[in-house]
Amino acid sequence: MKRKLLAFSVMCLVAVSVLTAAGRQSAGSDSSEPVRFLMSAMMSGPNAESGRQVRMAAETGTWYINEVLGGFKSLGGRKVEMVIVDSTSDAAQAAAPFEQALSRNKFSVIIGNPNSSITLVNQPIAEQFQIPQITSASANVRISQGGFKYTFQLNATPVKVTPVQMDFLEYYASLIGKPKSELRLGVIYADDAWGTDQGKSTRDQFSSGGYNIVFDQSYNIPTFTDATPLVTALMNARVDVLLPSSYPSDLSLIFTAMGALNYMPLVVGGGAGMTWPSLYADLGEAVNGITSVDGWVWDQKGARESQGWQQMNAWYERQFGEFIPGQAGPTLISIMIAYDAIEKAGSDDPNKIRDAIRTLNDTNCEWLKVQLGSGGFDPVTGQFIGEAVAMQWQNNRPSAVFPLGIAAKKLLDPLTKRPLN
Repeated sequence: MKRKLLAFSVMCLVAVSVLTAAGRQSAGSDSSEPVRFLMSAMMSGPNAESGRQVRMAAETGTWYINEVLGGFKSLGGRKVEMVIVDSTSDAAQAAAPFEQALSRNKFSVIIGNPNSSITLVNQPIAEQFQIPQITSASANVRISQGGFKYTFQLNATPVKVTPVQMDFLEYYASLIGKPKSELRLGVIYADDAWGTDQGKSTRDQFSSGGYNIVFDQSYNIPTFTDATPLVTALMNARVDVLLPSSYPSDLSLIFTAMGALNYMPLVVGGGAGMTWPSLYADLGEAVNGITSVDGWVWDQKGARESQGWQQMNAWYERQFGEFIPGQAGPTLISIMIAYDAIEKAGSDDPNKIRDAIRTLNDTNCEWLKVQLGSGGFDPVTGQFIGEAVAMQWQNNRPSAVFPLGIAAKKLLDPLTKRPLN
């Protein structure tokens, strides 16, 4: 079936001419002028899977806003246009194309890069241009601690992720009839901003929570090409619960080495690649039983209860043949929060949109109800108090299994794939 053309562009480092200086028009000068969202994404490099998710979220948001909602009603039905700038997968290269995009065209809002390191680089640039930025899946706690007035952090930070990991492990220990202190934990993490922050939070909180960490090690992403030495060290430490904060390519190496060495600890990840379809593409049926904690799972309570979200979810699955994964989900929620703010402001002016975002909360914004958490964005830090959810891969896709009040499925024994009672 021939796909309908959407108002959607990708700006790469080599194709920056897609936007021109002539495109800078005054707000509301033409009712046919689209309301432009700038999106930063890793469209190239080793983390291009993240960029693929952002692109699909952008297409879904474009379809829903333009085709289902009829554009921005408060702006006379003007359509939305998503423009993606390729940050590459290297934070050191991210600033130049982002700043160039902002200088060449009028944008009303920014949907931030899911990678925390890149978001931290882009923050002062967005602030300089005075355009509100909703940070999608970026989770580093420093994002909301820099004093920026145009940044709104949506996703749960490691401070929220780790307590759910701890509670989930205590729940798991009770199901298998074992004191939590007898579990032997291993912490491994990528040595970038997100991984280091996640690893530190995991280490600090699990240690103070009465858990026994017997292994704690980072790895260098560019040089991590063989996980066998790392997995061998985990085995020698007799780790029976592995807590990785890793990206998809790293996880593939780790799980492949675990399979080759017949090593099967309980895996409780800290988001990122642990909730992505690429993990199933790499591991096949062996993915089932793996657990993780993240700020987003496609069937969590808020998503199940939102009619609008279910429409987008169904379209996404028909269009792309997969569930909405862990970076596309928060990206799409960020898009829809921006939509609500523009409707509330009745304007495409960035400052009015920023002020409108500050008034949104989980009682007056449907899309903040989809995201786990409560309240709205903190008026000082711009942070939403997002909550985390434990998921388990079942039937080749992740499902929410904990906390029990938001779970969609029962927890399965990772070895037998039968429910734990």
